[in-house]
Amino acid sequence: MRSAPLTPGSARRRTRPAIALLLLAGQVVAGWADAGPGEAEGTPTAPAAVELALAPPSPDLPGLPPVSLELATVPVEGTAVRKARAAYDEVDRALAGAQAHRADIDRSLAGAQAQRRRLSAELAGAEARAASSRARLDEVTAAIADLGVGLFVTGGASARLDAALTDEQPSINDQDRQEVLGSAALDVLLAERTAYQARLAEAEERVAAARATLEGLAADEAAVATERPAAVDAEVGAALPVAAKRVDYESARVLATVAKVDFPLVALDAYHRAARWIAFEQPGCAVQWWALAGISRVEGRHGTYGGSSLDVRGDTTRHIIGIQLNGTNQTQVVPDTDGGALDGDPAYDRAVGPMQFIPGTWSRFASDGNGDAVASPFNLYDAALAAARYLCLASHGLADDPGLRAAYFSYNHAEAYVETVLGWARLYQERVEVPSLDPS
Repeated sequence: MRSAPLTPGSARRRTRPAIALLLLAGQVVAGWADAGPGEAEGTPTAPAAVELALAPPSPDLPGLPPVSLELATVPVEGTAVRKARAAYDEVDRALAGAQAHRADIDRSLAGAQAQRRRLSAELAGAEARAASSRARLDEVTAAIADLGVGLFVTGGASARLDAALTDEQPSINDQDRQEVLGSAALDVLLAERTAYQARLAEAEERVAAARATLEGLAADEAAVATERPAAVDAEVGAALPVAAKRVDYESARVLATVAKVDFPLVALDAYHRAARWIAFEQPGCAVQWWALAGISRVEGRHGTYGGSSLDVRGDTTRHIIGIQLNGTNQTQVVPDTDGGALDGDPAYDRAVGPMQFIPGTWSRFASDGNGDAVASPFNLYDAALAAARYLCLASHGLADDPGLRAAYFSYNHAEAYVETVLGWARLYQERVEVPSLDPS
């Protein structure tokens, strides 16, 4: 028994007799004879239902509880978290519907705009073809008019050409040839005019059709566009409760029980953070989260002893304070060391918090495990980190049983205590999977 510094829980158990233990399939089936802070009872039972976690939320979401996002995939269960999940799913579906409606409008507008660009290009092409056909038709018509005047003046080339061909000595002169060629050119021009009239009619028909389609499309696009502001407002409105309900769900999830064990997610986060901190601070110690969970289970039932519970920040809703260490009830005499500041007892010390630190020991190992600039033995984050540092000072190689036994014995000089804590620790290790603590 060490007297200075005092171990967290040994002063009140110096003479407690060992309790029979039964270890079957890694589950502890026995505990301390009478329940109290620092005493074990029962075993966790696996819940029937498991709440599946959502994808990790954005860390920028205001109001999220300060639990590590890396634990977002750890399954939890409980009525409150299921109700919170159902409420979140309801508003999330409403948001998805609003987003789908707005997306449909955007797709319709995008499609209409693309069709309008295509039709505008077609209209421009049809108008260009119509203009070209019209210009050529005008040229042909003018040429026909000129030829017609010339042929009318000469009386026509046909009779004179026939006479020349029947004459034994044809006398077709240059004028005759010009008249014959002029008549042939007229026929060509007349045929060309007919063709360009047809082309112009077709081009004008396409222009008219494209314009009509564009007008209808513009009307439809305008009608859809008028729906978009309301759709956007509906989407924004639907998004507001989603954020709030997600925060509600995450808060409920933090306080929900981790599947297959007997502590909430916030407790797991406290143990996990403490172990991760030590992995950087003292890598040779190798203390694991489940090693801390085993102590917490025996010492203060993960912050739930005496009707207490944990809030989302890891604080106990009630101060867990042990019995007076006055030499009675199989305890060691520990005179007051803190003026009653922590335990409310100015005469003798009492173990405090979910890890049951004696005030004198806490003054040496006090830690801030959640980064709020306060070190409190009544906060599980702080107490878990302090316990981790204490264990690392007492032993090393805490990922293995020999190192753990030595550390646990330093925490409380009782073999039965050591085996009970170790049994719970290994049980938690088997039942809960969390990210590894590789400091690299």
